[in-house]
Amino acid sequence: MKKNKKLILSLIKDDLINTQFINGLIALGLDAGRYYLHLSQTFFVLMGFGDYNQEIELYEEYFDFVEKITTTNLFEDPELLNKTALEVYNKLIVEKGKRKLKKRRG
Repeated sequence: MKKNKKLILSLIKDDLINTQFINGLIALGLDAGRYYLHLSQTFFVLMGFGDYNQEIELYEEYFDFVEKITTTNLFEDPELLNKTALEVYNKLIVEKGKRKLKKRRG
C-alpha cells in the first residue's frame, strides 16, 4: 500500500502541475485544453473508484477543488504542492471509507 500511496501522490502532484500549466496557457489566450493529461482518471482507478462516467460527482468535486487550488502559485512554497496532494489523497481515502461503511450497512 505504501508503494501505491507514493505513486498516487506523485500522480496527484503531476495532475496539479499539469492543470496549473494548462490554465496558465488558457489565461494567455491559447487553446490548450486538449493537452490536459487526465491523470485523475488513473489515480481514481488505482484507488478503487470507477471511471468518470461512473463517478461524475466525485470527479466534479475533485475538478472544482483543483480549479481553486491551481489559481494559487503551487511553486511559491516547496511544501505547498506536497501538502495539497496529500490533502486530495486523504479526501479520497475518507470517501472510500464512507463508501465501504455504507456498503456494509446495506
